[in-house]
Amino acid sequence: MPWNRIFSLIKNINIALFIIGFVIGSSSYCNAANKFIAIVYHDITPNVREKDDVAVDEFIKQLDFFKANGYRPISIRDLLEAASGKKPLPEKAILLTFDDAYTSFYRVVFPALKLFNYPAVLSVVTSWIEKPPPGIYGKKQLMTWDQLREVAHSGLVTIASHSDHLHTLVNANPQGNIEPASFTFIYDPKTQAYETDEHFRQRIQTDLAKSQAILEQKLGTKPEVLTWPYGAYNQLGIEEARKLGFRVCLTLDTGLADIRHLDRVSRYYAAPLLHWVPEFKEDLQCALKPKTYIRGVQVDLDKVIEPGSYEASNRNLGRCIDRLVELGVNTVFIQGFCDLDGAGTVNSLYFGNGVLPVKMDFLSHAVNRLQSRGMNVYVWMPALSFALKDKPINDELLVRKFESGHIVKTTDSYQRLSPFDPRSLAVIRRIYRDLAAHVNFNGVLFQDDAFLTDKEDFHPQAEAAFHQAFGAELTPAVVQAPDIKGKWTQLKTETLNRFIGELVQTIHTYRPTAKIARNIYSEAVTNPAAEAWFAQNLEAYLRDYDYAVIMAYPQMEKIGGSRKVNKWLGELVNRVKGLGGTDKVIFKVQAFDWSGNKWIPAQTLKDQLAYLLALGARHVAYYPDGAIEDLPRKEIVGSIISGREFTPESASSFPTPIK
Repeated sequence: MPWNRIFSLIKNINIALFIIGFVIGSSSYCNAANKFIAIVYHDITPNVREKDDVAVDEFIKQLDFFKANGYRPISIRDLLEAASGKKPLPEKAILLTFDDAYTSFYRVVFPALKLFNYPAVLSVVTSWIEKPPPGIYGKKQLMTWDQLREVAHSGLVTIASHSDHLHTLVNANPQGNIEPASFTFIYDPKTQAYETDEHFRQRIQTDLAKSQAILEQKLGTKPEVLTWPYGAYNQLGIEEARKLGFRVCLTLDTGLADIRHLDRVSRYYAAPLLHWVPEFKEDLQCALKPKTYIRGVQVDLDKVIEPGSYEASNRNLGRCIDRLVELGVNTVFIQGFCDLDGAGTVNSLYFGNGVLPVKMDFLSHAVNRLQSRGMNVYVWMPALSFALKDKPINDELLVRKFESGHIVKTTDSYQRLSPFDPRSLAVIRRIYRDLAAHVNFNGVLFQDDAFLTDKEDFHPQAEAAFHQAFGAELTPAVVQAPDIKGKWTQLKTETLNRFIGELVQTIHTYRPTAKIARNIYSEAVTNPAAEAWFAQNLEAYLRDYDYAVIMAYPQMEKIGGSRKVNKWLGELVNRVKGLGGTDKVIFKVQAFDWSGNKWIPAQTLKDQLAYLLALGARHVAYYPDGAIEDLPRKEIVGSIISGREFTPESASSFPTPIK
């Protein structure tokens, strides 16, 4: 497009710009000294064909809006100086970034930057400059090295590495699903094995180093900025990038960016004006509240998988997904472990791992397919109830309880490993490492097995912790002493929370943006004395996790009659409101009566969900869902559990590649 046409567009802003200026210009932008806005653009074109594209006139309007409303575009140097304390960021600081180096950057963006005197970041996939890639990216015209050299030497444009060959999708599991190369541990069908940490690190390091070397050779400067392809990264990749001298890493995480975390800079995805502005405005006002109200279903993978038959399992999965799509849910909590007999203690898993037998390596495929239909997927996993293959070691690690005058190992359904023994943490961390490395989930839901009753834990390591904390021997009589009882309950609660915190740290090493949810018993919510029975505390949940999932199971609690059920649900909601936890609590009701071995009527389930929402609950879900039985009836519960009126967070989930 000729520059005189662009200049004309700048001068002739239409009524749409006036509207956006009125809406956003009057809002209060977050002026925290360490915060800034980062925006990512792709192709700026007069003919918008792809979802990444932004029209030329729209782009110019946005630049003019930034200028008219006092936004201050900043450079990478500004960020680094602010991070080192040399100078503060200006108010309304904004970082403009452009991915892929399309020719439109040279023809449209670069002249506009010079006119406005705005700095920007341009991210280059080095292999694409030499040989255009297949697919939609190959259909677009890319800049030449001469053009890149010109903009790099302008003083306005910082060239970033967008990798050499990581901007691609690779094999993620035995079923052949594909995921971004920059955070996927590649599955090799020949060896039937996944990449190790060492091989993953080496692959990332080799690619990024090659990209750096090419950019330095062609442009004369070694890049210090890395833009993760598809915004996909993990902690291992960040560590390798740091070793190579990258000081800033750009992602597609949501929210305002922060100079204290330049290794993972969040960026807004630029989009057509009317769709982009509302979300943009919300964070300008620092209203970082959930943009999606969860409407969820918890699914038993046991009911989907037919052992020994991938084909039959995949057919069942298709039926399950079609049903969930018809229901309109935006969130699925899917079982990651095998528990066919419902005993609660897990001895096999549905993903590749080095600790327990693999019933079928199917979870990654199921998650991939659910995400492809626009749903967020949380993997539902135990925290403690694993039956290790080494029985002597397993027996050593079991929680101990005081029963009939003796201290014995737990023999109930949840035969949990003691959270006080560091060996329990070591082995369970290995399970969660393999889960997070091999499955591209949106979050994890911790099972309700993370509890200790008032008669537990008398494990030797618990005795040692008790003695260290209270200077006394751990005995049934001592823990009932008035000055000890409450403190012992608190210590158990804190031990469980720290244990899960370590697992969360492992999860975030491989899936940095994963959300964390944890089940809590309803009694622990409504009855303060119940913390001693379970070592669970809602206030701690609200502090430590993204979501607390209250198991609001009236039939399990033996609460009969709709009036009594409604009163009880009201108590749960009021307790949550009293703690200010509405945005962080998912109320999960039961769809099956296990004591009577029958499905709860769909209308009853709908009424309970509707009542919770009427009381002010933000997030609701139910468990279980009968994909094979097609129960509860979707024409009844679908109207209340549907999340279609909300924008799913999973809109940017893979495998559909969104950069």
